[in-house]
Amino acid sequence: MTNDALLDLLLAPDLWLGVALAVVYSAMFYGWRGGSFRQLGRDLLTGVLGFAFGQAAGIFLRLNFLRVGDLQLFSATLCALLALWAGRKLAHSAS
Repeated sequence: MTNDALLDLLLAPDLWLGVALAVVYSAMFYGWRGGSFRQLGRDLLTGVLGFAFGQAAGIFLRLNFLRVGDLQLFSATLCALLALWAGRKLAHSAS
């Protein structure tokens, strides 16, 4: 990967919009469900990873429903919310 391609990737508005949305979803979920600061960190990581997985799944499946530029908003949001829910279920069953 050339320096220009890496810079284009790091400055892509879709990337930063996706990260911002994933963080907002995670923070709202944490505000709704509560927990410790450790749980906030888990929720943030889970939300971002779920969002990224949903983005990749939307690209792979070529979904065109609720897209913002190259951002697969529907599939990424759905996967982020499912990941947050599943992450909490796993955290509570492990404790």
